[in-house]
Parts: sequence; C-alpha cells; structure tokens
Amino acid sequence: MSKDSKAGQSEPVDVVAAGPRSGRAARRTFTTEFKRAIVAEYDAAPVGAKGAVLRRERLYDSHVQEWRAAIEAGTLDKSSAVRGRQRPAKSARSAEEVRIAELERQVARLEAEAAAKDGVIASKQAALDVLGKGVAFLEALSSKNA
Repeated sequence: MSKDSKAGQSEPVDVVAAGPRSGRAARRTFTTEFKRAIVAEYDAAPVGAKGAVLRRERLYDSHVQEWRAAIEAGTLDKSSAVRGRQRPAKSARSAEEVRIAELERQVARLEAEAAAKDGVIASKQAALDVLGKGVAFLEALSSKNA
C-alpha cells in the first residue's frame, strides 16, 4: 500500500467547542476496507517488512491481530462500532424492570426526605423542651417573688 492508503481512515472531526480537551487529537477510526487491506498487506509482507507496514500506518501488531481475528470470526463489520464496556441496550430491559428501577429511585428519594424531616422535627422538639424549661424556670421565679 502507498501513502494514499490512509484514504480508508476516517479523519477526526474538528470540534470548535472550548474545553479542557479541545487542543488534543481525536482517536483515529478506520474503515472496514482499510482494516482488510492492512491485514492482507501485513500477511503478504516478508518477515523483515512487516514492521515497516506498521510504522508507515502508525499501527501496532495488536491492531492487526484484532482485525485478523475479527475477519476470521466474521465480525469485523460489527466490532468496529462497539468498543469499551458494553451496556445492555435500553430495549433489553422489560417495561416492568424499568418501572421497578423508577420506583426504587423514588423510594430512596422519599426515604432521604423523611430522614431529613425527622431530623428537623427532632431539633424543633429539643428547642421546645429547652424553651419549656426556661418558661418553667421563669414561672418559678415569678411565683417566688410574688
């Protein structure tokens, strides 16, 4: 493959938004055709020239190994879209499970609110107890002086 082999790469999209990562390069992505071509070229290269293919394309041997395994398994087209930790699809959860999760969040919120209100009531009760003792003390003083 020649220098124009990079045509199979998807170029990163420039993002204008300012942020802490705005000046950093975006992760490269590769088309299925590019991956197949690189694996074929790498496999066809003589033993001493395999490293040159990787250096030219700025790839690692692990890329080629993953792509070759995906080609052999017939999942290359599917695997390029899914990376990292996979979450279950939203549709995989039944409506009942979604409702249960929603109700559990609501119960947790209401329990937290009840605990906060119990704390407020306890502090007000303590204040009333102190106030009652103060009133009783003042009444005792006034009855003694009278």
